[in-house]
Amino acid sequence: MDVAERIGEANEKFKEAIRTADGDVMPSLYTSDAVILPPNADAVTGEEAITRYWNSFFQLGITDARPLTREVIVMGDYALEVGETTVYRDDGTLVDRGKIMVLWKNDGGTWKMHRDTWNSSVPLPQ
Repeated sequence: MDVAERIGEANEKFKEAIRTADGDVMPSLYTSDAVILPPNADAVTGEEAITRYWNSFFQLGITDARPLTREVIVMGDYALEVGETTVYRDDGTLVDRGKIMVLWKNDGGTWKMHRDTWNSSVPLPQ
């Protein structure tokens, strides 16, 4: 199995955690020294902060995120994923769509998110 396929498997675990609003599983998808760089917010580091961040995300009623990988660039024990995402509320309403960039790291044979960032493709309200 190549790196892109392993990242695809990890993204399936991420999507399942979103669908089940399971903030407790989120830190296991990231390296121990991961950094999440969300839009319009400070950087998020550490297991507790990652759990809190994702639980606050779920409190918005978001139950579906669909990352779509467009490119994976492998650099030894690291890989850069570039793609798109759409995010939905539990009633099926589109919340946002945008771009993603994730630096993955091979962590003892498991590919985990090491740096995670995204931004919106939706224009700001006028």
